[in-house]
Amino acid sequence: MTEATSPAANFHEPFVGHLPGYLAANQATAPGRSLQEVYDAALMEQWRALIDSSASQDERLVHTFLERHPSLLPGAHSVDGDSGHSAFPMAVISKPKLPGLSDREPDFMWLATDSESLYPILIEIETPHKKWFHGDRAEIHSHFTHAQGQLAEWRAWFNRGHNRSAFLEHYEIPPELARRRLTPRFVLIYGRRDNYVNSQRRQEKRAELARADERLMSFDRLTPTKDGVLFSCVRKEQDGYRVVAVPPCLTIFNDGEDYQHVSGWEQALDACLDMAHSRREYLKNQLRLLTENPEAYAQARGGLRFRRPQWL
Repeated sequence: MTEATSPAANFHEPFVGHLPGYLAANQATAPGRSLQEVYDAALMEQWRALIDSSASQDERLVHTFLERHPSLLPGAHSVDGDSGHSAFPMAVISKPKLPGLSDREPDFMWLATDSESLYPILIEIETPHKKWFHGDRAEIHSHFTHAQGQLAEWRAWFNRGHNRSAFLEHYEIPPELARRRLTPRFVLIYGRRDNYVNSQRRQEKRAELARADERLMSFDRLTPTKDGVLFSCVRKEQDGYRVVAVPPCLTIFNDGEDYQHVSGWEQALDACLDMAHSRREYLKNQLRLLTENPEAYAQARGGLRFRRPQWL
């Protein structure tokens, strides 16, 4: 079947990020949560179709797809290992600003954590069609050099003056996280593996490109992260965080602390057309409850209050 006649070829219709067939699976379990493996399979089928198509030359299309499916983006649990902590604010941040920097902002940013550090994971995406190397040579392509230079600009920003304290203030980092060591990491998602995988010389040269705080990866590396159903996509506005998009598999914790920092849940859920109506209404009610009363699921026993973690 050619791209022109494939039902998955028009990635703008009915909306960017649509997963054909997933709504039926979601309806089968609604209002309860659906299985993550069902979502992951549907997501990977559509993601591979997108990056294999000419449509993915449009970086805006790729960006919007990833906003709807943030589990594909690396860094929710840091890029220095598999942290057991969740990102703040349980979401990836789209188009994050670096205060005072007028040049191009990152495409995405996770605020990942572990017990010692807060990791701003700044992500630059190009397109799957960009080349790592020129022609048949092992010479680094100028497009790649330019993209990696963007990472250097962000690194320099973090190393300049009082920018780190300005960063913590701008992103309203809670005190318990702000006290941890601020350890930025920089990720470039660029091109495809087939541009270097069949050449040992190219593979060796590519392995030497990344600096210690950088991660360079092709679009082929992107797969759903562990517990990816928990993460949405937000933007940081003057009055706080606002939801841009939620994935159709969205699952939430029974702890309001994870959701009080963010507004716009109802509008984002209404726009998630791959999610069953009854599941959307259930999540609206739960999020309303948790944001109004973060301790709604707390229990009292013997003078102590506790909460048994639960996915809703």
